[in-house]
Amino acid sequence: MTVMLTPPNTLTSPPCLRDPDRWYAGGEDPELKALCRRCPRRWVCANEALHTPGAHGMWSGVNIPREGRGRTFALRQLRSLAAYAGYTSQPDIP
Repeated sequence: MTVMLTPPNTLTSPPCLRDPDRWYAGGEDPELKALCRRCPRRWVCANEALHTPGAHGMWSGVNIPREGRGRTFALRQLRSLAAYAGYTSQPDIP
């Protein structure tokens, strides 16, 4: 009998931790957004994005551009997600 073992992080870690480059590329990839929105760490991730200087790419189902109005809008969305989960210690972001 052959037993196939699954690597330990495959079942327990979110897909973004298994393939971070895909998430840093970001963009409006609907598959990435769907994976993020089903992730149990979504609200933690939103809070982490707000506290990570220069965060960009896909965080918590929100694509954060490197600059511009889209970045400001994305950070506001993340602030709302973090607040929903009860994170109140948030940096001042435009």
